Amino acid sequence: MKRWLALFLVLTLCMTFVGCSNGNKGGSNNNDSVSSGPSGSTDKSSGTASDSKGNSNDSKSVKPIAISFWNGYTGSDGEVLMEYVEKFNKENPYGITVEMDINAEFLTKIAAAFAGGKAPDLVLGPSSFKDQYPNYLIDMNEIFTVTSLKKENWVSSYLDTCSVGDILYVLPMQITGRFMYWNKDLFKAAGLDPEKGPSTYEEWAEWASRITDKSKNIYGSGVPYDSVFNTCHLLQRMGGLFVDFDENNKLTPRFKDNEGYAYFLNWYNGMIKSGDNPIERDTDSMMIAGRIGITVSGAYLSTGLDSAGINYGVAQLPNGGAGIQNPNSVGGFSVTTSASEDAKLAAFKFLEWWYNGDENTEVSAILNWSLANGFPSLYIPAINDSRYQSSSKLAAMTGPQNAVTTYLAPKEFTKTYELLMEVVGPMIEAVVSGNMDAYKALEEAQKKAETLIQ
Repeated sequence: MKRWLALFLVLTLCMTFVGCSNGNKGGSNNNDSVSSGPSGSTDKSSGTASDSKGNSNDSKSVKPIAISFWNGYTGSDGEVLMEYVEKFNKENPYGITVEMDINAEFLTKIAAAFAGGKAPDLVLGPSSFKDQYPNYLIDMNEIFTVTSLKKENWVSSYLDTCSVGDILYVLPMQITGRFMYWNKDLFKAAGLDPEKGPSTYEEWAEWASRITDKSKNIYGSGVPYDSVFNTCHLLQRMGGLFVDFDENNKLTPRFKDNEGYAYFLNWYNGMIKSGDNPIERDTDSMMIAGRIGITVSGAYLSTGLDSAGINYGVAQLPNGGAGIQNPNSVGGFSVTTSASEDAKLAAFKFLEWWYNGDENTEVSAILNWSLANGFPSLYIPAINDSRYQSSSKLAAMTGPQNAVTTYLAPKEFTKTYELLMEVVGPMIEAVVSGNMDAYKALEEAQKKAETLIQ
C-alpha cells in the first residue's frame, strides 16, 4: 500500500490534472449547441458592451489590484503560462497584477492553505477540487454574468465534470487524455506501414513482436509499468467504466468477470512475459530515445518527440470491447472564497482575457495552450480556429464527438484516487508480478472496490 501511495503522490504532482470524473452518463461530447465564439457583441445577461474579441470594456468596475495565483505547472507548459501571465500584467488596462506561484508541491501547499484559511485568490487545479474543497471555492457561474465569457463556448460534458449540481467550482481549461504513439522508422524496419498505427489491440501485440529487437534493446510495445494513470485508459477502452450505476441506480464496481479487463490483464502480461514490453515506468524517455515501437502517453509526449527529432505518428487509442471511449481528466481555474470582491473581479478579468484575448491579441492564451503544448482543447472558439484546425496532431488528438468522455466513473463517485491506487494498481501487479489468474485478480478487485462505496 505504501508503495502505491508514494507512486500516487509523485504522479499527481507531476501531472497535476488527474483523477477527474465526468457526470455525463450518456458520455457524448456534444457540441451541437455551441457558438463559434463572441465577436463584437453585447453580453445580453449583463448588458456590458464588448470589444471585437468579446471582452467587456467596463474598466471602471475593476480596481488596480495584485491577485495571487497558484498552480503546479513546472514543465514546458508552465513556460507558456508564465509568458501569458507576464503579457497580461504588462498590457491589461485595469492595473491588475497577477502574482503567480508555480510549485511542484502545489497540491500539498494548497491543502495546507485551505486548512489555514490563507488561500490564494486564484488556483489552477484538477476538477476533483469540487469534491475536495467545495467550501473553499466560489461558484464560477458568476463569471458568465459579469464578463463576456459564454457558457456555451465550452464542451458541455467537461463543464458537467467540474460541477456539483448547478454549481460550477472549476472553469475548465485543459483536458488530459491518453493517445497512441508509434515510431515510424521502427515500423518501416519491421515491414509495417509507417503511416498507420494498430487499429486493434490484437494488432498492437502482433506488431510489437515484429518490432522487438533484443540485440538493439528495442521493444515493440511500451505500456508503462506501475503507471495506473496510463493503464486505466486502456482498461476503460476494453472493459468500460470501473464503477457505474446498476439497474437500481446504485453505484457499483464492474470488475468481477469483466471480460474486457481480463483481456487487458492477459494482453499486457503476455507482452511482458514475451519480452516485447519492458517492465519500465518511464517509457516516455525510451520512446524519445527511439527504443519503443508503440506506446500510450499524454499529449505532453509530443513535445519531447519533436525536440528529439523522432519520426512518429499519433492517434486516438484503439477502441476495445467497451466501444468508442475517450476518457479525459479535466483541470481548470477556481476563485477561492479567500478572495476579496475586488480580487474576484480582477481574477475574472484575467480569465476573460485568457480565453478571449483583447483587440490586440493575435493568439489567445487558450489557443496557444494547444498550439504550443500540443494539448487538445475544450474551448469551442479555439477548436474552431483555423490554426487549430490546420494542425494534424491536434486533429488526431481531438476525440470523436460521440465518444464516452467520462473518466473512470460517474462524477457521483468521488473516490477515483483510491480506486486507482488501492484497487486497479494492485490488481495489475497481482497478475504481472504475482502470476495470479486474471479472473481471480478481478474478483479481489471487486471486493476492494465495494469497500470504497460503502
